[in-house]
Amino acid sequence: MIRIAIATLGCKANQAESSIILDQFNDFKLVPWQEEADIYIINTCTVTNRTDYKSRYLIRQALSQKTQNPFAKIVVTGCFAQRYPEEIAKMGNVDWIIDNQQKLNIADILAGGNYEFMDIMQAKEFVYKPTAKMYNRTRAFQIIQDGCDFNCAYCAVPYGRGRSRSATLEQVIQQAKLFVENGYKEIVLSGINLGLYKDGNNDLTDVLLRLNELQGLELIRLSSVEPQLFNDKLINTLPLIPKLCSHYHIPLQCGADSGLKRMRRHYTSTTINQLIVKICERIPYPAIGMDVITGFPGETEEEHNQTCEFLRSLPLAYLHIFTFSKRKGTPAFDFPNQISKTIKNRRANELSQISRELTSAYTKSLMENNIPLRGIVEKNTAGYCEFLSDHYVRVRFSGNFQPGDFVQVPSQEAQIKMKNEE
Repeated sequence: MIRIAIATLGCKANQAESSIILDQFNDFKLVPWQEEADIYIINTCTVTNRTDYKSRYLIRQALSQKTQNPFAKIVVTGCFAQRYPEEIAKMGNVDWIIDNQQKLNIADILAGGNYEFMDIMQAKEFVYKPTAKMYNRTRAFQIIQDGCDFNCAYCAVPYGRGRSRSATLEQVIQQAKLFVENGYKEIVLSGINLGLYKDGNNDLTDVLLRLNELQGLELIRLSSVEPQLFNDKLINTLPLIPKLCSHYHIPLQCGADSGLKRMRRHYTSTTINQLIVKICERIPYPAIGMDVITGFPGETEEEHNQTCEFLRSLPLAYLHIFTFSKRKGTPAFDFPNQISKTIKNRRANELSQISRELTSAYTKSLMENNIPLRGIVEKNTAGYCEFLSDHYVRVRFSGNFQPGDFVQVPSQEAQIKMKNEE
């Protein structure tokens, strides 16, 4: 039995793909990353300089393991591998550098299949490989879309993932049924730009409506939807999908219209405000989270203050805050008026304080109104169960349930904490 160690960085799509990669192997044992293995797989990320650093670090760790076990194989894939294969090749005795379009074929490639590194911009078809399970997870991450057609000034992801391509609707349903048959009761729909999902005339709304009919599936969660793709068809359908979690993650990036324009984000703060109003009119107490980039080139103190003021005005549950990271090959890499690290960190701290205030107000509203929280039990320790709820708060309550059980608990009968506070 071969021993496989796998390390995964980055998004939910990467996490989903790592499980699919493992599922293609026959008769293997999954071992912790630091232990001796026959195959080391690193599924990398390149969204920031920090994830580049982590990717290099994991590769060096695998190379160090190989000095103790020279027969071990090292496989590097993911977005860092897609963008910088030559750099990885120079790092040492890496056996395989696999592009993103062919990463799900790693088991076949290692078994002797033909392989040639592919330019991801040439990828035209979504690669569908059904899988029975997610490793070490009670929720199933299901990737239904890959690539991105946007051209945001700061983002290197399209260079690592290529253009948008989607699974067929029937493939989506087939995979979801397979997850349910194997005991999963919550599916997290994932993609590189999920809102771009398209199969003929079917879009993301049609996926949700079909999944809502699936017997045995209790919860559907959206990973992230770009604001300009959160259209009226989707918004008006939200109340018709009772299995859909009341959790909507929207990449805002900036609350100042001038900053959005420099970022090449094609919406305004007014558009965002209207979107949030529409969601709140249809869904009670939604957990709306937003990504925010601070320190983008040229960001003035006035723009930063506009962003802070705008965020405070919205009924949000949390923020995910990123300091701007220069990515080679992106337009923003060469933009003038780069912001110092000191200013970036100070602004990030101010945004973090706003996030804490928003989270406190949101969790308080859930408790005061005794909102019922649904979820899949992850663990039961000494009679206390824990799960991630449909409102994106972690819930701890007294009960005699087992991991994998679907439960609903009134807020006032539990301890709750926003997931991003962990």
